[in-house]
Amino acid sequence: MKIERMRKFFLLLVLASALASCQQHTATVGQAQYQNIKLDSTLKVSADPKIQAQIQPYRDSLEAQMSQKLCVAQEALLAGRPESLLGNFVSDLVLAEGKAICQEKYPDVHPAVSYMNRGGFRAPIPKGEVTVKNIFELMPFENEVVLLKLKGSDLRRLMNHMASRGGEGVAGMRFGIRKDKAIKCRVDGEPLDNDKTYWMVTSDYLADGGDGSKTLSKNLQRINTGVKLRDLIIAHMRKLGEEGKMATAKLDGRIYHAK
Repeated sequence: MKIERMRKFFLLLVLASALASCQQHTATVGQAQYQNIKLDSTLKVSADPKIQAQIQPYRDSLEAQMSQKLCVAQEALLAGRPESLLGNFVSDLVLAEGKAICQEKYPDVHPAVSYMNRGGFRAPIPKGEVTVKNIFELMPFENEVVLLKLKGSDLRRLMNHMASRGGEGVAGMRFGIRKDKAIKCRVDGEPLDNDKTYWMVTSDYLADGGDGSKTLSKNLQRINTGVKLRDLIIAHMRKLGEEGKMATAKLDGRIYHAK
């Protein structure tokens, strides 16, 4: 993505500026003396005006792109458990866009569920205008979209894992939590069948077993789409804005605490 390339280039220029600002001194050492200098955000380093002048156009361009309006959120979308507005919104989005990817590139693959970990959401989506910057804050990682073919029994184990954590972001599935176990597990409205296979849309981080999702490493088939998860979200929300639609979500009991 153009924004990501520009962001990396800008960081390299900033680093070059900092290095160029360090003055070198040649001296004959008779007695060694030293002073501990704490390197943190309070340390002031004089920037080279020439390098700053080179950086400024890239900084301005990056800020302009990051401030682009994508759409409007009807209300603040916050993370939480057992389900949340943010988790439901992103998981629904990922499942819908994952299906679209399959229709275009993998016509024999039909995703039924999606799974996103709550820890992957690093900021809420604010009420009102949503910008590219907001999505970078939501998901600052370079995670990619992955398709996994799972046995029903392994999907049930994953649901139990999610239940033990109090819930996560999911779409296409529903279950209750009782004593840290998943009960009444359903996929696409039907009872989960241990002997069936299901396709899931998730991130490469989770597919690799991240955040305790080791069950996903037992997948029957894996497809790395090469699509950045963040790019997927940005494109979806930009489309909402172009169609005059708002970013909205609701709590529908897809994960609930059972009595």
